[in-house]
Amino acid sequence: MAENEQIKHDLLLNIKRLEGILERIDKFCHNYDQEKTDASVTVLKIKSAIENLRDVIPQMSKDAESIDEEINDEKD
Repeated sequence: MAENEQIKHDLLLNIKRLEGILERIDKFCHNYDQEKTDASVTVLKIKSAIENLRDVIPQMSKDAESIDEEINDEKD
């Protein structure tokens, strides 16, 4: 059960990380709209944020699968 709690904790941390990444993307877009940065810098920042998303999502999937497996084991 403690492992399940750790997995849930990790999922919540990853969700917060995703929210932060999305906020940064919104900020980059807003700053670009306000002409505070040039397009090439904005695109590079957005690409970096998207790479962070690609790192987080697979880990979240693994964590969710672990929870599903533990629930199935408890039912058996």
